[in-house]
Amino acid sequence: MDVLDLVKALLAYETLAARQWLADAERARFAWNKVPAPVGLDATTSALAAGVTELLASRSGQTPPAWTAQIPPAPERIFLVRAATTMPRLRELCEREGPAPLLQRGFLAPPEFLTFA
Repeated sequence: MDVLDLVKALLAYETLAARQWLADAERARFAWNKVPAPVGLDATTSALAAGVTELLASRSGQTPPAWTAQIPPAPERIFLVRAATTMPRLRELCEREGPAPLLQRGFLAPPEFLTFA
């Protein structure tokens, strides 16, 4: 499994693909602490890879890989939920209560983003 597939799905607002990736990762007991550092990615993609890796490592009780601390925020803020660009309350929720690893890198999402039932 490659975290870059999840990152690409998120940047393309492909929610179903992202949810399936997460479900597969959960079944496989994905080792977030062993995600390799991304190579050759633009600033936005590498920032999201770091933020997602930190978020999901934390949620699974793992320590994120050391490389995530070296990745700077994205050059501009990006909403990871398309509706947040047009719905003021959702936008405010994302800005106020979004997952810290994503917020710190300039990505805005609801508090329970990337959880699945």
